[in-house]
Amino acid sequence: MTEAKSASELRVAVATKDGQQIDLHFGHADDFAIYLLGPEGVRFSENRQVEHYCQGGFGDEDKREVILRALADCQALFVARIGNGPKDRLASVGILSVDDYPHGAIEASLLDWYGKRPAA
Repeated sequence: MTEAKSASELRVAVATKDGQQIDLHFGHADDFAIYLLGPEGVRFSENRQVEHYCQGGFGDEDKREVILRALADCQALFVARIGNGPKDRLASVGILSVDDYPHGAIEASLLDWYGKRPAA
């Protein structure tokens, strides 16, 4: 039973400054809040520290790779905003960028997205 529950859960990352809202641009995040999301609801799992990707307007590819490794087990990343370059790079490793809920409450936004996503 535990395996079935685990298989139906998704691990998602959230760019949040205040821990309540999806309120950070991808490039401004120092860390990402990791949540487990499934039919039984939303559970906070952990915070993962990363370096800023956006440094004075110049992206550093090595920092982007650090972020990709930190989020490698996540199916989606919720951000207030994200550029096309990072969005495409995340997609290339199987992480969906979700910027449909800027400044939305984390739990309500994750549940809404989970309910609307196509069935696997």
